[in-house]
Amino acid sequence: MDDFLSTRVTLPKLGNRALATLALAVTILLPAAFGIARAEDAAAYPSRPVHVIVPSAAGGTTDIVARVIAQALTRSLGVAFIVEQKVGGNTNIGSAFVSKASPDGYTLLVNTDTLTSNASMYRNPGYDVVTGFAPVSMLTIASGALAVRKDLAVANLADFVELARKQGKALSMASTGNGTVSHLTSLMFRQRIGLDAWTEVPYQGSAKVVSDLIGGHVDAAVAMIVPFVPPAQSGDLRLIAVTTKTRSPAAPDVPTIAESTPLKDFDVANWTAMLAPPGTPEPIVAKLAAAIEAAFKDPDVLKSFSALGLAPADAGPNALAKSIRENVLQWRAVVGRAGLSPI
Repeated sequence: MDDFLSTRVTLPKLGNRALATLALAVTILLPAAFGIARAEDAAAYPSRPVHVIVPSAAGGTTDIVARVIAQALTRSLGVAFIVEQKVGGNTNIGSAFVSKASPDGYTLLVNTDTLTSNASMYRNPGYDVVTGFAPVSMLTIASGALAVRKDLAVANLADFVELARKQGKALSMASTGNGTVSHLTSLMFRQRIGLDAWTEVPYQGSAKVVSDLIGGHVDAAVAMIVPFVPPAQSGDLRLIAVTTKTRSPAAPDVPTIAESTPLKDFDVANWTAMLAPPGTPEPIVAKLAAAIEAAFKDPDVLKSFSALGLAPADAGPNALAKSIRENVLQWRAVVGRAGLSPI
C-alpha cells in the first residue's frame, strides 16, 4: 500500500520543438474557440432589454433621436431598447457610465459631437473618447448656422465680418455653452477669418440663445440650425450662413461659410451617434449597425428626423471612429489657439 501511495506518474518530457508546436496550437485554437463563442453570442443578441443612455435632458433633440432609434431597434430586433437619462457634467456623467459598462451590448450611449469638444475642455471627463468606446453608428447629421438679430446692419456674411472687424468686443456672439461645439465653431470661424475678438456669451442650451437673439439682447449666435429656422421664417431673426460645406435642407437659400468666404474647406456638422463600451464584440456592433442602417429606410424614422431638421447619417463604425478622431484634433487646435483652460 505504501509503495502504491509513493508511486509517481511521470509525464514524458517535451522537447523545445514539441513545446513550440503545443504553444502554437493553443494560440490558434483558443482565439478560434473564443471567436465561435462570440459569434454565437451575437447570433443570440439581444436576448434581454437593452439600455440606451442619453446624457442630456429629456425632450431635447438628442433624447428624441435616441427614442426614435430605440423604437426602430425594438421593432427590428424583437426586444425592448429602453432610453434612460443620466444627465450632468456637460454629458460626461452618462458618457463615462457607458464607457465603464459591461461590453456585452446591453448598455449603449447616444450622444452628440459634444463628446469630441469635451476631450479638450475637461482634464478628466471620465473616459477617453477615442479609446473609451466602440463606435456603432452615426445617427443624424445637421448643419450649424450663424444667425443675427433682425435689426443688425448686415445683409450677408461679408458684411458681418466687416462689422465684426470694426466693433471688436462690442459685438456679442452667443453660443450654447462654454466648450460646446457651438462655442468652438464660433471660435474657429473667428480664428480662421482673422478677427481679433468679439464678446462670447455662453448659454445653457439653444432655447435661451434663440429667445435672446430674437429679443435683441445679443447680436449674433452660432448653434444648430434647427431652432433658428421658425423665427427666421417669421422674420424675428436672420440666418446669414451655415457651417457645413453644403447647404442645409432646412434652409436651402442660406449660403455656406465655404461659399461666402475664402474658407473653402470650412465644414462643421452637428451629429448624434450611438456608441458601446470598449471591447464590445465586433459581431454585436455589426448587428446593431446593420439594424440602424435598415432603420434609415423606415418612413416613420425619416419623418421624425425631418421634423427636427435632421438627416440620417450614413456612417457606420469605421466612419464614426474616423470622425471622432478628426473632430478631437480639430477642437484641440481651436482650444489651444484660443488659450482656453480645461476644467
